[in-house]
Amino acid sequence: HAMSKRCLWHGVLLVMAAWTLTACRNSSESAVDPAVISQGKELYVQYCAECHGANLEGQPNWKAPDANGVYPAPPHDATGHTWHHPDALLLEIIADGGSMPTTAMPGFGDKLNEEEMRAVLAYIKSYWGRDELRFQGEVTRSAQR
Repeated sequence: HAMSKRCLWHGVLLVMAAWTLTACRNSSESAVDPAVISQGKELYVQYCAECHGANLEGQPNWKAPDANGVYPAPPHDATGHTWHHPDALLLEIIADGGSMPTTAMPGFGDKLNEEEMRAVLAYIKSYWGRDELRFQGEVTRSAQR
């Protein structure tokens, strides 16, 4: 009887340890160096805010195309759809621009290196809630398979 209680406690401790390690690993994966976010903010202000807004709010009526069929710049906060896309696609859009003729977004691959584009993306992600981050992380992992 004492032996089975001890085995039960060892099992409980093993499960708790595994959960703790998993939680720490997952939180460290999503943790981003504040200096990277700060760099991303500076680059966002310089290259993105003119169209996407100082607070990532996007342009008015961003879901409706204008008379030429071009959509206004969407918000990058949680109210937009940026978090629906995997990192690879978002980085491609930053580098190459949006898909013409429905967007006027230029590419920034000639102005920003990959590290800088990742910093901008980290800054944008800093505006998302836990649910958006979780969803976008899953979409990104699925796209890598």
